[in-house]
Amino acid sequence: MDEQSKNPEAEGANRRTHTRYTVDEDSVVLFLSRGGSAPGRILDLSREGCCFRTGNRTTMQTGWPVEVSFTVRGVSFRFRGVVQWTKGGNLLGIRFDHVIPRRMAELAEVIDEMEQIVAAKAKAANTPASEKEASKSAQPNTPAGPGRPDTPQRKSGAQGSPPPVEGVTPPQSTHPQSSPSGSPRDRRRSLRQDVDTTAIIFLVKIGSTLKGRILDLSLGGCRIRTAEPFPVGIYTRVETEFNLKGMPFRLGGVIQAIHDRHTVGIRFLDLSDRKKQQVTELMAEIEEVRAEQAADGPV
Repeated sequence: MDEQSKNPEAEGANRRTHTRYTVDEDSVVLFLSRGGSAPGRILDLSREGCCFRTGNRTTMQTGWPVEVSFTVRGVSFRFRGVVQWTKGGNLLGIRFDHVIPRRMAELAEVIDEMEQIVAAKAKAANTPASEKEASKSAQPNTPAGPGRPDTPQRKSGAQGSPPPVEGVTPPQSTHPQSSPSGSPRDRRRSLRQDVDTTAIIFLVKIGSTLKGRILDLSLGGCRIRTAEPFPVGIYTRVETEFNLKGMPFRLGGVIQAIHDRHTVGIRFLDLSDRKKQQVTELMAEIEEVRAEQAADGPV
């Protein structure tokens, strides 16, 4: 018997039909037939199962029915499954079982996002330094703060602007310089709608959060006014979480522009097709509300 066949984790790897992605999130396993639970952390995830590490050693055995709860990329899951293999008394592989199609679709969406991020990182790692430098030098100057002579700043809450109505503000001027996109020809390539709703910016690398309000939104990105001064520079990876028109969103992106100490432009990255469709539908709904407001006239 070779070394791989002695290792239950290696056997599980041989049976896998889907790629597993490394994660590190709090999780809980419920032992359905024996009773009790074990808190721990989920270490990897695929469409068919996960690897779980308990905080303390347990007497778990293969074949036990379990229920595992975890949250990945802001989406909470609770799946039933079976212990496929165990190792060391605190490591087990779980195969998901009897997952309803809607929840499986949500898991597939999260997996697709993780796959895109891994692919983007691999592409960046394999890009020669000369190409990175050429791409960097070709990018337009992006304002790093107020007072830049060649980049007029658009102030939020301009005089004469009507108050927001149910999270949507009436149409305003879409001056090209107010977009967080890259070059002038790229600015406003996506329809941008003025909105007003609470948001949270997650700074991925340092693991901190900032609260604020979204000022405008498009399929390509958004502009957010933070409650506290923004602590990092452009090209910082972030995730933006907000709820608009009853739809929750958590979108990955990068800081594309810093208009002042409290106002930043974010460009969305690595959006799955499903999330692109959701944002597109949201933008269409906002446009309908705006058209109704324009038709009704001032109150």
